[in-house]
Amino acid sequence: MSPEQLAAAIRETDYLKRFDRRTYSKAFQEYTDRFAPMYLEAVRSAGEAGMVPLAEALIDELENGWRRQKFWNRSAVQVNEKQMIVTYLSPMLVGLEEPLCTAFAKVMRDTWGVRRPKDPYRIASYQKLSKGFRDVIMGIDVTDFMRRREKEAEEEEF
Repeated sequence: MSPEQLAAAIRETDYLKRFDRRTYSKAFQEYTDRFAPMYLEAVRSAGEAGMVPLAEALIDELENGWRRQKFWNRSAVQVNEKQMIVTYLSPMLVGLEEPLCTAFAKVMRDTWGVRRPKDPYRIASYQKLSKGFRDVIMGIDVTDFMRRREKEAEEEEF
């Protein structure tokens, strides 16, 4: 699997629009169905010894893509691609049954941190991310209110 093919899973930033309490579950499942086989193959082919070179090649590919952007757009692309790694790629890798995938997620995080020490990220599982959504209006948590409204709406349907 080439770094360009693997980078496609990070460059699909349209998934970020679906990173909310109502749509994340379905978006994450679609993302996993689409990209998990490719990453499983790449990680298994690389093996334990090839994890660091694979992560470096993938980050090289991302950085090359950033350089091809107009200078005023580079930061936005970098932020979006990092967000894809945090909210979709890493949780997908951690959730796969192949232990090498979790190891690769950690190697990716560490390689990113070495290259971008002022911009590190942490890995979280899908379960942890999906439980973290809150509804806040002007700093006031209205999660309970929103859940009651959703429950009332469901009861009205019947």
